[in-house]
Amino acid sequence: MTKRILSILLLTAATVVSVWAGPVDRQRAEAAAVAQIKGVTGKSRTVKQVQAVDDAFYVVNLAPQGWVMVSADDKVDPVIGYSATGALSMSAIPDNMAYMLDSYKKLVKLGTDEEMSPRTRQWESVGKEMSRASGAAVEPLIKVKWNQPTPFNKYCPGEGDNKALVGCVAVAMSQAMSVQAYPSRPTGSVKYTPVGYGQLSINFDEERAYNWDDILSGANTYDEAARLMWHAGMSVKMGYGPDGSGIPSNEVNRISNALRDNFGYGDEVTYVWKDAYQGDWERLVLNELNAGRAVIYNAVDTKLSAGHSFNVDGYDGNSGYHVNWGWGGNGDGYFRLDNLRDSPYYFDDYHVIVIGIGAPDRLLRSIGLSGTVIEEGLPAGSTVATVTVNGEAPTSGMTFELRGLYNAGTDSYAEAPFVIENGMLKTTRTLSCSADGVIAVDITVTDNASGESLTQGFSIEVQPWRSIAEATSMSFNRTTGEFLLKTKHNVSYTLKSAAGTVIASGALDPLPQLQFNRSQLADGVNVLELRCNTEVKTITITK
Repeated sequence: MTKRILSILLLTAATVVSVWAGPVDRQRAEAAAVAQIKGVTGKSRTVKQVQAVDDAFYVVNLAPQGWVMVSADDKVDPVIGYSATGALSMSAIPDNMAYMLDSYKKLVKLGTDEEMSPRTRQWESVGKEMSRASGAAVEPLIKVKWNQPTPFNKYCPGEGDNKALVGCVAVAMSQAMSVQAYPSRPTGSVKYTPVGYGQLSINFDEERAYNWDDILSGANTYDEAARLMWHAGMSVKMGYGPDGSGIPSNEVNRISNALRDNFGYGDEVTYVWKDAYQGDWERLVLNELNAGRAVIYNAVDTKLSAGHSFNVDGYDGNSGYHVNWGWGGNGDGYFRLDNLRDSPYYFDDYHVIVIGIGAPDRLLRSIGLSGTVIEEGLPAGSTVATVTVNGEAPTSGMTFELRGLYNAGTDSYAEAPFVIENGMLKTTRTLSCSADGVIAVDITVTDNASGESLTQGFSIEVQPWRSIAEATSMSFNRTTGEFLLKTKHNVSYTLKSAAGTVIASGALDPLPQLQFNRSQLADGVNVLELRCNTEVKTITITK
């Protein structure tokens, strides 16, 4: 999109040495950088070059390679970002990264101006928590480092000084597709008139098939890669320009629509707004990475009406997510996904990701749970959710493994008080809200015939006792006419017509949910009665 951007990605305090509040000197920053990369690689490296940036942070380049950005104040987290490879020059960083760092400068100033406590634990433990995190790590999925200017904009409109840039959206889309080496060819057609270039049109059905070997290798001066990025730009009706190409920041649906309609990806491709997502945001991203799918991450600065698309394609096992900025590899490294903390600047109002970018012919694409909130006090063996694979019930040819969250410090997995039996998630002991809270689990499914496996993570919340009124919700699908009611365990139901005729009744077992169709209802007012011991809840439904 435009060249000034927001991407609020701060790496979790991985960490330093020494304990006092206030400015961090160069020596302390160097020690933090060396400790961080040693924790990641297990190898000692020496300091090659240090650059102080506006009293906000240090860029420490190491020998023989690698770099770390270290905060210049110990009231904020020590490690901003890092890479175990390459070098970083502040004169060549991507514009989106520059904006992120400008936001970080404001955070450091806030910490200096206000009474904030030093982050002692984080600064004392830089690199230590990284040493055995490999059990959960995902190596960067994207193997290319594409950019926006020549030679990548070969097929973009304009000539000379008016030659349009590729656009970060097209780069991010193309790099995500490069992981799958899919599709074999695009389909459909596009015609529109961007400002400054006249009418543009393309019939994808007349385009030759992609040569993915050439795309991935960069053969012929990236000619085939440039063609893919041109197709991606056209598919979203890119607003082209010589200084920046993009789409409206509130129309991310253009990306998901194009991937499905023009590039043959399945219905799993969708976009998710962070502020509307009810689950664990990082788990959502990590599940995509575990499934071998790169994520298109879009971050918008509402004050400047500017945004940027980039890729998240890896995980270091300790809250650091690998970001490929789409800038020829410049600035690529590990950062944290959550927004700036302790800050009045709310930059994450418009974070939205495009997920599900996987070749549709893959055998295992997703694992799902029908619910991730359960009530406390249920006896061992209670069914709390159904398990699906690719949106359907698992087959007999699939094997499941369930385990708790990986602990890098102990190189072990936490207890997971659940088991999967016949496609159902069941408890293995009585759970308590106060003792168990939110339980993180990983579920791995393996297709026995092919040996292919997929791991997805879930956060299951144990909630305190709730009344039927508090626990019950019902949704209606206008397309299918299906009602879906969810409530607490040990509930029975009776559905009656206005005349008192019983339409359906029974116990909501093993799962406390009820599905029925509008066609089953009698004309007029229908009454659904729920009972649990002495509790009664009545719902009226008019047909």
